[in-house]
Amino acid sequence: MKTRNNILLVAITRLGDMLQMSPTIAGLKKENPNSRITVVIDREFAEICKGIPCIDEVYVLDIGFLIRSVIREQDGIVESFKYLTEVVKDLREMEFDYCLNMSNSAYTALLIKMLNVEENRGWLADDEGYRIMADPWAMLFAAFVYHSNRDFNSLNLVDIFRSAAEVKEHPRSLKYNVPQESLDFAQQFLVDHNLDCDGPLICVQAGASQEKRQWSTARFVALLKILVEDMNARVIFTGAPSEAPVIDAILERFPHPRAVSAVGKTGFGELGGILSTADVLITGDTGPMHLSVAVGTPVVALFLASALCFETGPYSEGNFVLQPQIACNPCNPNYPCARPDCHSLISPELVAYLVQVRLQTPIGQEGNISIPPALANPKDVIVYRSEFDDDGYLDFKPMNGLMHKQGQPRGYLENAKDAYRVLWKEEFSKVPYPAFPSSEKPELPQEWSHESLAGIEQAIALSQEGSKALTILRNAVEDASTPAATLTELNMFLQLLDKKIEEVSLASPVIGAIIRIFIMEKENLRGDDPVGLIDNTNQLYESLARRSARFGQLFEYFQLSRESAQ
Repeated sequence: MKTRNNILLVAITRLGDMLQMSPTIAGLKKENPNSRITVVIDREFAEICKGIPCIDEVYVLDIGFLIRSVIREQDGIVESFKYLTEVVKDLREMEFDYCLNMSNSAYTALLIKMLNVEENRGWLADDEGYRIMADPWAMLFAAFVYHSNRDFNSLNLVDIFRSAAEVKEHPRSLKYNVPQESLDFAQQFLVDHNLDCDGPLICVQAGASQEKRQWSTARFVALLKILVEDMNARVIFTGAPSEAPVIDAILERFPHPRAVSAVGKTGFGELGGILSTADVLITGDTGPMHLSVAVGTPVVALFLASALCFETGPYSEGNFVLQPQIACNPCNPNYPCARPDCHSLISPELVAYLVQVRLQTPIGQEGNISIPPALANPKDVIVYRSEFDDDGYLDFKPMNGLMHKQGQPRGYLENAKDAYRVLWKEEFSKVPYPAFPSSEKPELPQEWSHESLAGIEQAIALSQEGSKALTILRNAVEDASTPAATLTELNMFLQLLDKKIEEVSLASPVIGAIIRIFIMEKENLRGDDPVGLIDNTNQLYESLARRSARFGQLFEYFQLSRESAQ
């Protein structure tokens, strides 16, 4: 791999997302020890960079100023233009030789385009200003964000980031160094609130970014009662000032001297200090969840509504995650929910049980834990433990049974997740799977174990039609006497063919991600040479056929493996 000396990371994002980039940053520094790493981040989130190791410089953008200036119009637009011009000038003068854009926004893609960096990964803009994806891992991220594909993904966002950066040596955890003054604050907080006594210290993050992802007050009250009365726990509620009403409602219904609120009393560093002092954090899919694992404190996490642990679950070993098994989970994050029925599938007793087990079990020995079926019926909720596979990718292993969603048989979704995990590592990072060796032309099983896999054969057949049509088109383009009408007809045929391929993904969602990648790869093609574009397009049809066949092979392999293990 090429040595990188002057690295730019663009991460204009939220606090939790920035923490999720810490393994990539640490890996880049480990693999390029003499490099200089600069992070570009919005002023609102710049504080977090102080605790993330291996960052050499933070370049702060004032996005709020730009928005206010544009809203003012007239002279405000001039001011924003001058500000951006200065930003581009500053960053160009730093002469970066490598850039990873970990933000998928259009404006960061345009910013990077203006910097003329030699090597780029992630999201970029073409010469006309349109956003393109500069590597397959960025496409994979986009493919699984596409809502109907989410259930089939098992690759964590952290691993997608670091794979986009081609980082192989990385810490198997998020990283954040808590300042000593924040550790001192945490100890003083315990003294001031009479919590410097015996009993496990449990932090609870009750608030969430969306109401539909926030467990009910009544359930938190019931959980709090078990923690302090049955487990003799000391409980600290954490959260942003805007979440104070949520915590106040809980403590009003069950006031107890061993339960206090730190809401609004901590900055980011102080929160890190409190979390590092705790034994466990109970949380949803939140920024504090990522901070907790970054400071070494395990979590018991409730992934409600739109949250999916395989995408953004806690990135370290030994965490417990509860994922409701309801048809609409994970739901679309862009829409509210009038009936968050997924909340009722997780009981306070189950959460308390997992906290107790986490307190009693050494990290790495979670595989020996059995969960009483009465507490966690797999039809209602799957309890996962976080661990890493042999290649260093985070995985979530079920502890109480297999998924049973969307009318599919048990094991169906696990087979698909495992097949995709192997496929993408083989395709994009050239990581072999010795247990079931790959081949250039995978052979299809004679009989599918599930009818939905028949879409694989359709995708392969259509891709072969595309290759044949492209061969005809190539000959026609090279023949100067070919009528324009013939070229038009061939192009229209290919457009209709691509529409049929996309329809396959709707009829067979299990291969939707493969087809979505194919569509995005076609959209990303650039060039002025028609023959070169035809050849590149043909390679995409061949990749579609190969990936579809390989996915089918892997799915059947995992299906047989699970059947034989029963």
